[in-house]
Amino acid sequence: MKIAQNIKAISKLLLILLLLLAMIIGSIFSYLLVAGYYMNLDIKVPENTTLSVVDVHLNMQNAETFNITILNPTYSPTEAKITEISVATEDDEIHTILTVNPELPYELGKGQEETFICDWNWGDYAGETLKVIIVAEEGSGAVYEIETAPVGLEISSALFTTTDTQHFNVTIKNPATSASDLDVTKITVTMENGTDVNIRETTPSIPVTLLTDTSTTFVCSWNWTYYRGMNATVNVYTSQGYEFHRTETTPKAVQLSITDAAFDASALSSFSITVKNSENSIAAANLTVVEIMLEDYTTEEVSVESPPALPYILPVGDTVTLKCLWNWSGHRGETVGIYVTTPEGYLGYLQQALP
Repeated sequence: MKIAQNIKAISKLLLILLLLLAMIIGSIFSYLLVAGYYMNLDIKVPENTTLSVVDVHLNMQNAETFNITILNPTYSPTEAKITEISVATEDDEIHTILTVNPELPYELGKGQEETFICDWNWGDYAGETLKVIIVAEEGSGAVYEIETAPVGLEISSALFTTTDTQHFNVTIKNPATSASDLDVTKITVTMENGTDVNIRETTPSIPVTLLTDTSTTFVCSWNWTYYRGMNATVNVYTSQGYEFHRTETTPKAVQLSITDAAFDASALSSFSITVKNSENSIAAANLTVVEIMLEDYTTEEVSVESPPALPYILPVGDTVTLKCLWNWSGHRGETVGIYVTTPEGYLGYLQQALP
């Protein structure tokens, strides 16, 4: 009985060993088949560290930063040292991100991922495609392409009028194509000479929320009298971090106009014009030249009979009538332009049909 039991036990042990051996041989055979398949595909384990961008998150309510999540895959041979994050914009500019949290350089272990907060205002490029570039030391970085949402305001007008140099109007629109409502929190003006002015009083008062497909006109209090004839850039800022700009030229210090021109068919060798220096001007006008522009766009300077002779100083709010000597008999029936100018470039103009 004992011999039979021993033989039975040995048979079970041999069966188990044979099954284990078959499993090992099958595993080796399967590995060889799979390895051969991938070798035929010429797939190799990377020799250098290769990073992967998991996600780039742009928050429409905060255009001053963005988040990027970077992964160092488990199959990377070593840890990765990230040295730089930059953004390429559609104007072919590369913008290096100077403030990153956590700080760079940053060592990312094998199989580790990390989210970086990047301080860079992407709002100026809303609606464009950006390329986020990751630079790694002694390895391959990564490039991630993302299309930003079309968020943005339009400064549809910035109006400076000579009748009120204590204010200007700016109309701001949040178009229907915008992806978000925006809160206007600040308006400033930058003059061409570098002067920056923070507008502290507006009607309506800011902050103001602009819903999509709506617009608001702000009356801004600022004495721009001594900035006449200069380029003024109106800047609008939102709490979400977006900035918008529009440049206009303020009215000149002298506002000239030709209010009347008299051509008498019985006196074809002369005509008269009446010139006014607006009461909204802040300086007298030094009238020096009267010119005629013909229909073929050629110009002729005409002389002025004394009195008064040119040059002539025209005070603010005053008018003067000038008798101009020019034989216009050969131009009857034509439409001409009449100009009066000053050395500073101030100009009065009138278009006149000749009898």
